[in-house]
Amino acid sequence: MRRTLILTLAVLACALAVCWAAQATLNGTVEQARRLHAQALLAENTGDRERAGELLVQLAQLWQDRAGALEMLASHDALHDVSAAIAEAKICLECRDHDDFLRTMSTVEMGLGHLKDEEAVRWENLY
Repeated sequence: MRRTLILTLAVLACALAVCWAAQATLNGTVEQARRLHAQALLAENTGDRERAGELLVQLAQLWQDRAGALEMLASHDALHDVSAAIAEAKICLECRDHDDFLRTMSTVEMGLGHLKDEEAVRWENLY
């Protein structure tokens, strides 16, 4: 009986550690992406399109580098939506279309927020 209890607690502890690590990975990536996103918006709003473009490239690279780990943690479609919006924002920036740039950057932000909310370790997300 004692071994069963110890084994059960060990399995529970391992499961919680995996959940915590997955949540930390996702949250860290989303927060880094949000920082780059905010910096790119600020750069574009101040007229520094070159810097905004560099930041969007960094954002796209971050998203691509972390894609393997994120694929295990989140929906492929949600990840794809964010990467597509990043690419579209870069195109809008190159075309100097300020309104569409802001719209697509808003889509990026909504996608990042959706990922964080959808994959958070909460009772509502357990099914």
